[in-house]
Amino acid sequence: MIEHDDSQNVGTSNLRKEDPGYLAIKRYDDSGFTLTDDAHYVGSIVLYKNDVYDTLAPTDFTQLTDKHFRSWCSLKPEMILIGTGNKHHFLSPEHMAYFYTQGIGIETMRTDSACRTYSVIAGEMRNALVVLFPAQG
Repeated sequence: MIEHDDSQNVGTSNLRKEDPGYLAIKRYDDSGFTLTDDAHYVGSIVLYKNDVYDTLAPTDFTQLTDKHFRSWCSLKPEMILIGTGNKHHFLSPEHMAYFYTQGIGIETMRTDSACRTYSVIAGEMRNALVVLFPAQG
């Protein structure tokens, strides 16, 4: 019997393949993410500068608070990508303005798009942080 695998592969950039610490999203499914080091995380995660933070994001997008935003900004990224799950959700204009006043670009998109976009941006060695909520959200 053949098992059905609902996970999705994500292409990674060739620019940093030789960097042993380079982390990007290799696969994702409805419950979590597998990174290029083959570590699997269940639930939401934050990736920044080859580090994984599994405590800097709530379970789903609707639970985000100013505390989360401040913790991300304290890491000093140039830009933040938020993968909001299966559906695209938007931040409020006030929250968008907060990031802009910090000099940080911010984009929300579906999780599948955020995985692909982050892999390209991180592969270009840009200073980006990605917040990923599982695709089920």
